[in-house]
Amino acid sequence: FIPLGVLNVVVGTFVATAAEIASKDRDSLVSYELMRMNDYHSRIKTFFHEADTDSSGTLSLEEFTNHLENRKVKAYFQALEIDVVHAYELFELLDVDRTNQVTIDEFIDGCLRLKGHARSIDMNMLMLMNRKVYDKMQRITR
Repeated sequence: FIPLGVLNVVVGTFVATAAEIASKDRDSLVSYELMRMNDYHSRIKTFFHEADTDSSGTLSLEEFTNHLENRKVKAYFQALEIDVVHAYELFELLDVDRTNQVTIDEFIDGCLRLKGHARSIDMNMLMLMNRKVYDKMQRITR
């Protein structure tokens, strides 16, 4: 029984050490992700302030498209993982309150939403909204 007891202690120590390492990995992963998010926010704010040529605190479509004509700005936006091929449509997506002016909050939120590729949750939310609209249309036409 003594060898089994010793083996049990060794396995217990190994499991405790592995759990501690996993916890540290999780903490470092969270720290890294927070750092990336802060860096991304900072870069988006810089873009916004550079594009806001009249210092109004909002971007007009003209300011937005003029800023995107710069090749370096286009490349910068691509580095932020946001496709800027269709500037007008992109501006419409960012202007959620339809004022023809994009505030810094709309800009940051919109850029975060548009970053990268569509995720599964995005597609599922779109399908849910589409189903709700379809159901309402069905009720109206009856």
